[in-house]
Amino acid sequence: MSFSNPVLHDLDARGFLYQFTDATAIDALFNLSNDAVFYVGFDPTGKSLHVGHLLWIKLVNKLQAAGYKAIVVAGGATGKIGDPTWKDSMRTMLGKDEVCENTNSIVRKLSTLINFESGENPALLLNNDDWISKLNYADFLRDYGPLFSVNKMLAMDSVKSRLDREQHLSFLEFNYMLLQSYDFWHLFDQHNCVLQIGGSDQWSNMISGVDLIRKKTGKQVFGLSTPLLINSDGNKMGKTENGAIWLDEERTSHFEFWQYWRNVDDKDVVKLLKLFSDIAVDEIEQYESCVGTQEMNIAKEILADTVTKFVHKTVDLEAIKQTVSNVFYGAGGNLDGIEEFALDTELSLCDALVFCNLSKSKTLAKNLIAGNGVKIDGEIVQDIWWKINKDCVISVGKKNFAKITFKPAD
Repeated sequence: MSFSNPVLHDLDARGFLYQFTDATAIDALFNLSNDAVFYVGFDPTGKSLHVGHLLWIKLVNKLQAAGYKAIVVAGGATGKIGDPTWKDSMRTMLGKDEVCENTNSIVRKLSTLINFESGENPALLLNNDDWISKLNYADFLRDYGPLFSVNKMLAMDSVKSRLDREQHLSFLEFNYMLLQSYDFWHLFDQHNCVLQIGGSDQWSNMISGVDLIRKKTGKQVFGLSTPLLINSDGNKMGKTENGAIWLDEERTSHFEFWQYWRNVDDKDVVKLLKLFSDIAVDEIEQYESCVGTQEMNIAKEILADTVTKFVHKTVDLEAIKQTVSNVFYGAGGNLDGIEEFALDTELSLCDALVFCNLSKSKTLAKNLIAGNGVKIDGEIVQDIWWKINKDCVISVGKKNFAKITFKPAD
């Protein structure tokens, strides 16, 4: 669809928009007033947000900057249940204390990425546990149960795919759709919220909320989904051999975070610059013909700088780049950004690779060393029995690093 609203037009050109309950009506809504209220929810399934959440966060930033009213919901209640969307089995149930701890953690990070306090258009931060925990179950069933069709819920893709695979779907998980729909209703009723934004894997839940409000009030509200952040190989971005790329520096260092974006595939750079930079779309598209060239390396560094500075406001980008140079070219220097491992006894290089999570097994470690894939302080080492008995930096390929701090036991 071609949007007449300039904000939606730009978002569409940048790749933020995927599905709409009614694209024409949303376009008209955005043209009618720039104070339309929308919301995005974040469930505290982990102690940190990850790369996959960045798309929603940037979308909130852009809409907020254009004057639209943002509500950000931390899922303190829905996080106790777990969304069954596209999972092969039930999520591990989190304890109430863990949900609370996770919620506090993601709220702290969101507060550095979204404006909740200052300026002309601060976002509103809410926790859905504040209203869901007050529900009386019998009253909820009586008031809202008649408005949900089990037939329709069973036909939703997220549920149907689970049942088609003959995999267990608990009644607890089945209720998640009801609670997310109730969130939308509550925000509509209390805050005049008319648009829910979420990932495409949330589409069934979003449609359910739109239907609930229509049945209760006869009024039209809307759902808008973003695409999942997928790389050119069809895999979710933010996953590495060493695990997820987190937004909290305690879990993913500034150095590792910057390196992740600097080393994305050439074919993904244009898409990611459109999403995560403010460079004009037509300027970014000039890089489409630069795959495999030095110009693409420059674009990758722009991408890494932009995303890292957005997520980590006080990061020292020059220190990171100096560290990269030091590691690759063997010079000494600032290594503060690399994940650090303390040793109190000497290890062979083979054992050290496993110890530092740079290899999953000794066999694979031997293959890496034999293939000239391992460097110590920037120098290739081919001896699997090389003794690690001093401070050093071990690198595997161009993406994975570990800093060894050696202090012999007394």
